[in-house]
Amino acid sequence: MLDELQIHLIPVPLGCGRRLFDVLPSNIELEIVRVIDTPEATHIRYRVRR
Repeated sequence: MLDELQIHLIPVPLGCGRRLFDVLPSNIELEIVRVIDTPEATHIRYRVRR
């Protein structure tokens, strides 16, 4: 079970990248709880909506 998901995005030019949410079942909804934007990274916290 997953209640929350926190992602730290750091911009690094490496090519095509990897899609994070392609493997989730289609019935899961994520709600953005908090976004903190800094010059080095963007920190995003999601809550799973039930």
